[in-house]
Amino acid sequence: MSQGMAEPSTASSCRALPDPPSRAQCRGDAAKALQEAWLARLAFGPQRAEARQVQLWTGIFPVNWRQLAHASLLQTQLDTIAEHLSGSFPDLLTAMVLDPALQISLNGPANHRGNPNENLARELLELLSLGEGHYGEADVQEAARALTGYRLGRAGQLILDPRRHDDGTKTILGRTARFDGPTLAAWLCEQPATALHITTRLWRQRIGQLPKPGRLAAIAAAWRRAELSLPWLEHTLATSPEAKASRGRRLDDPVLMLARSLALLGSRHGDALRIGRSQLIAMGQPLFEPPSVKGWPVDDEWLNLRWLQARRRGLQALLADEEVWAARQLQAELPASLTPIPPLTLGLPAAAHRDSLGLLFADPVWQLA
Repeated sequence: MSQGMAEPSTASSCRALPDPPSRAQCRGDAAKALQEAWLARLAFGPQRAEARQVQLWTGIFPVNWRQLAHASLLQTQLDTIAEHLSGSFPDLLTAMVLDPALQISLNGPANHRGNPNENLARELLELLSLGEGHYGEADVQEAARALTGYRLGRAGQLILDPRRHDDGTKTILGRTARFDGPTLAAWLCEQPATALHITTRLWRQRIGQLPKPGRLAAIAAAWRRAELSLPWLEHTLATSPEAKASRGRRLDDPVLMLARSLALLGSRHGDALRIGRSQLIAMGQPLFEPPSVKGWPVDDEWLNLRWLQARRRGLQALLADEEVWAARQLQAELPASLTPIPPLTLGLPAAAHRDSLGLLFADPVWQLA
């Protein structure tokens, strides 16, 4: 992701047509292009581990493309998250508070002096930092004042308009200051509740079932001592004993499961990406269409018979497409390391061919992370 994907050109090509389609169709085409490009990045990109981290953070900072006028704003968010993975959570949170896509999705530009809109402020406190129970209604109201005045510029950047911004003092979580977006984000990150809430959310995504509260509190406290370093938290969670013990016990997200299926198949044919994008809708995780501001289901929340059946059907649809199969780049053997625990219907290692892949993709173990 450090080397950002080329921005989909669908919208510009629409304008070039003698009888251009509707604006809604152009938006939809641009979104599909971005979805397929991102799926290719997760499956085949040179920095797939980084892309996976970005995908997880889009669950913390979810934006639905249908709320945006241009899909390119989502590309900007993806690039911004990637740029901050080696930094700190305060820097990432500040960047997200100032991210055009996130602002628009939470009605940020509608928030201006004299008529505050509390939506962005409420979700910032409840979901993106402190968590429920660690703030009051007065904090939401004052945070909304701090976030007034942001609007979208002609180049798609976020601009603070002094005429719309309330630059007076606000009292938030016991501190009185002339808060704006960046200073509010920094203050929220100083709160112990923020470290605990974000650690908890990432634990659910990365590991699954939550440990005893004392374990999370200890990690959150250590993360604060590490100045909320994102690499520190990623390494701590990834190398924890609980992460090792959870292997094969957690349902993978459909997007990540599909990406590793495409990577194994090795087919970069356009049909593979088109089928994958389409099948993700039935699996319950259409790319960049989270069901709510809370993001995506996690782990056992994916236990839905309709969704589980759609996973198997979607992978079989990939294998059934002759163009996709003809473009495959399979290894000669399916190694035992492909799954966290041995499959129920196929012994690994096994020769890699259509039938063995069909058995693997249909096996319940393939759905586990």
